[in-house]
Amino acid sequence: MLKLVKHPDPILKQQADPYEFGLEWPSADELEDQMLDVMMAEKGIGLAANQVGLLKRVFAIKLSTGRSLCMFNPKVISTSEKTQDGDEGCLSFPDLWLQISRPLEVVAEYFDKNAQQCKIILTNIDARCFLHELDHLNGVCFTDNVGQLKLALAMKQQQQRKSNGRTKR
Repeated sequence: MLKLVKHPDPILKQQADPYEFGLEWPSADELEDQMLDVMMAEKGIGLAANQVGLLKRVFAIKLSTGRSLCMFNPKVISTSEKTQDGDEGCLSFPDLWLQISRPLEVVAEYFDKNAQQCKIILTNIDARCFLHELDHLNGVCFTDNVGQLKLALAMKQQQQRKSNGRTKR
């Protein structure tokens, strides 16, 4: 069974390799089931394979429609020029919240668990989540997207929440 990896585990900073259908263990079907289980158990809306100790280009995502799936070998085709700042958290960085600027729309391609190529247009929170998880596959954590001062302030707030017994923002 897969388990969540937390910062500062070095696997979070490593780039994932392509997922090769039919040659990998666990199978795409099993991997999707296990990743979705971990994501739901942790009450997340996204989970990259390196967050469960696998360096494969796969992530689980729960779309705003309620549909959950894994995207294998995802890639961005295009993004909107318009961006928006928004709160982001990460299962591997419990109780840490940062304001990150991301494009409002992403056109992406990926393979589903049946090795079928898919194209999708994602907007708002779905686009934000897709890009956050894709960053993970490239060895980029959301903490890398802000300056040191902003990160230090957020970490101070994180510690205050923990010392006050609050775990949610």
